Amino acid sequence: MNTVLQEFFGLSLKNILKFKLFFFGLLIPVIEIGLAVLLLVVKSKRIISYFLIAIHISILIIIGPAGLGYNSVVWFWNLALIFILLILYTSPVKYIGTKLMLKQFYCVVLWFLMPVLSFFGLWYQYFSFNLYSGKGYQMYVCVNKNVDGLKPYLEPVLGRFCKDKPYFILQNWAMAEIKSAPLPEFEIYKKISNEIKKKYGDKSVRVFLYNTRTKKTEEL
Repeated sequence: MNTVLQEFFGLSLKNILKFKLFFFGLLIPVIEIGLAVLLLVVKSKRIISYFLIAIHISILIIIGPAGLGYNSVVWFWNLALIFILLILYTSPVKYIGTKLMLKQFYCVVLWFLMPVLSFFGLWYQYFSFNLYSGKGYQMYVCVNKNVDGLKPYLEPVLGRFCKDKPYFILQNWAMAEIKSAPLPEFEIYKKISNEIKKKYGDKSVRVFLYNTRTKKTEEL
């Protein structure tokens, strides 16, 4: 949210923190959930769909090519939802038969069950209503010497994790290279760490994971 407030609306970080403007980031999901509930209970579904379409268009204006040009993988997701809303609610909604609802029953059960499994480490928390929550790991890759191919992704300011050595943050590298955020799960980061060390060598790089919840750091 701070990226949007600073780079799109031109607000300073000082004012964002002073007036706690980052809480405005909660408005979009709260409004979306509220409108989704209304889609289930009200008769004027077409009108509600127009409000949802407006939200997705607003998101595209902010993060799309005309705005921040950020996280391009999400652009198509929002476009798809716009078309889905137009297709579903342009004409009156027809009654869904009991037979079809029973076929989808297991999907609904899994939709509620899988997030519960994440509390026991049996399912990814990122797929359990924690998307962009900032609760996952953050990976720091410290570079001990000049490594070909990594210079463009090194952070401009030295950090405490790497003891004043050059480093890059996997999140920033992924957004610059593949335009999508990495899956912040330990299992995934472990595999990425192994591939990085395999390519550049254990003596050239060191990989650290920072747990945003416990505030602890461990080396992979």
